[in-house]
Amino acid sequence: MSITHTAALAVDVGHSYLKIVQTSANGNIEKYSICKMPEGCIDGLTIVYEDALVQLLKKVRKTDRFNGAKCTLVVSGSDIITRQYIIPMLSDELMYQNIMHEIGGYLPSEPEKYYVDYKIAGITEQEGVKMYRVLVSSVQKRIIDRYIKAFKSSGLTINIVDTCENACEKLLSLKRQNDSRFPLDNGICFLDIGNKHTHVSLYDNGTFFASHLLKRSGQNIIEAISKAIGSEAAANELVNQKENYLNALQKSDALKDAVAYELNALLFEVSRVLDFYRNKTKRPVGCIYTLGGGALLPGIDEYIEKNLGIHVHSAAGFIASVEASKTPLLLNAYAATLRENTK
Repeated sequence: MSITHTAALAVDVGHSYLKIVQTSANGNIEKYSICKMPEGCIDGLTIVYEDALVQLLKKVRKTDRFNGAKCTLVVSGSDIITRQYIIPMLSDELMYQNIMHEIGGYLPSEPEKYYVDYKIAGITEQEGVKMYRVLVSSVQKRIIDRYIKAFKSSGLTINIVDTCENACEKLLSLKRQNDSRFPLDNGICFLDIGNKHTHVSLYDNGTFFASHLLKRSGQNIIEAISKAIGSEAAANELVNQKENYLNALQKSDALKDAVAYELNALLFEVSRVLDFYRNKTKRPVGCIYTLGGGALLPGIDEYIEKNLGIHVHSAAGFIASVEASKTPLLLNAYAATLRENTK
């Protein structure tokens, strides 16, 4: 399965930021926008204040002059249920029946209330019989339908809904496709340190394996800095500075201790997720890619690498056409513009 660039518009609606990326046919980012979400507009994946989102989308489209009306919506969070199954090679109709039977036990309510989609991620063998490896995602219809309605009111039409797990898998495949030396063996972790949650996505040999949503987030780090220096505004400014105060010996012990406490608590939870992968696959996690607003914290990659003993890289390396400081926020939207060619 090859990955291709497309001329596309992708929108990532987060709890704290709205991210929009427009790409050309060769994959270059022609335009992008990162803007603050209205307070309380989104709760998890659910739209709380629809009109506020509509007005923001209209404003950004007009101000930044994004072209076209069709777009991809990339979603993530606890409302998305993603599972991988081993399914016999059946007709499309029978395969869908098998998938609905498998995922039905994980859905909190009736399957009819969910959009369920799947893709064949590969072929494996069980006792000499070839089987499909299938990636299945589901989300409540009421949640997506509200996005469709809000986007329509802003002049946009959602023609594709992608998940961040699938989007990042495409990104890994494209990287390997363009560079045969890019390592996909063993485990790869995308660590998305958002404002409300931390999203841990695991990939085994380049294929999605599992994801976990952790309650500790970038906001906990901001609050720790704020308490240490007495100002939330100064804390946000400090996060956006380039100075690596987290690993600098000469800096305030009180500040470092406050941030280290929150980071260590987060990394303890992350390490448990990584242990889950190791125990299931009997393979190590080879590297971690950081993204999200928390990934902007100066020195965080170095700190994580030192404490977990795993190579850590910023997701900035995946997008060369945008300044590195913006990439951790734009990665999911950019990855959602990629397309899988199944032919």
